[in-house]
Amino acid sequence: MSAVTADRPRYATPTRVDVTECRTDRLPDRVRANRVDGSEVHLERRGGRTFLVTRPTE
Repeated sequence: MSAVTADRPRYATPTRVDVTECRTDRLPDRVRANRVDGSEVHLERRGGRTFLVTRPTE
C-alpha cells in the first residue's frame, strides 16, 4: 500500500480570505497560495471589504 500526500489543501466548501489591506502586487502570491486542484479563485467585494474566494468546481 502506498500513501500519497497532497502538497496543497483541498477545500470542500468555499473559503474567503480578507485581502482588503493587501497590496495589489502581492495578490498573485495570495492567489497561488490559496489555489487548490479543481478550484476557481476570484475576488469578491462585500461591504467595503475585498475577499479572495476559493470555490471548488466539482
